Amino acid sequence: MIKVAITGGIGTGKTTISSMFADKGIPVFNSDEIAKEIMNTNSLLKNEIVTAFGDKAYDKNKLNKEYLSDVIFNNETLLKKINSIVHPYVADEFNSWIQEQDSKYIIYESAIIFENQAEDFFDKIICVTASEEEVISRIMKRNDFSVDKIKSIINKQLPNDAKVQKSDYVIESMNISKLSDKVLEIHNDIMGSI
Repeated sequence: MIKVAITGGIGTGKTTISSMFADKGIPVFNSDEIAKEIMNTNSLLKNEIVTAFGDKAYDKNKLNKEYLSDVIFNNETLLKKINSIVHPYVADEFNSWIQEQDSKYIIYESAIIFENQAEDFFDKIICVTASEEEVISRIMKRNDFSVDKIKSIINKQLPNDAKVQKSDYVIESMNISKLSDKVLEIHNDIMGSI
């Protein structure tokens, strides 16, 4: 089974692209969604987060995303800390999930493939890009973030140029009709290499 990663900065359209592969019957593992889920449900993980970030990390037994976001995005050390705590749990979930798949290839969606030095785990990497203006517009519609906060998040991530250079495929997520053509092209290329 071929393992394909979809990566790219915040708000570039990774989930839109992943859903296009899912529409072709390709199983998709969304690492961000799984991380959010297990940060709220796995008691061992919750204890580790509270130990590292204090009782404010949870509010009424639910992850206090706003608090954690404010804390980690202004502190590189704490950002690495939360990733080092959560990533092994997500990896365990992925390893269990992949055993249940019988597709010729699967998609693993994550914004931080390169930041986690995980690129060698995948056979192919697709990088999704979008202009900064487009990213800011999308995130402001989706989240209640200021432009400064969005730019701060963007600046903490590996620049798109660096991600593009390390990727096998690049999708610029602008025109929705062109996106489906590009996804089909990549899908056919991957299927042809199996």
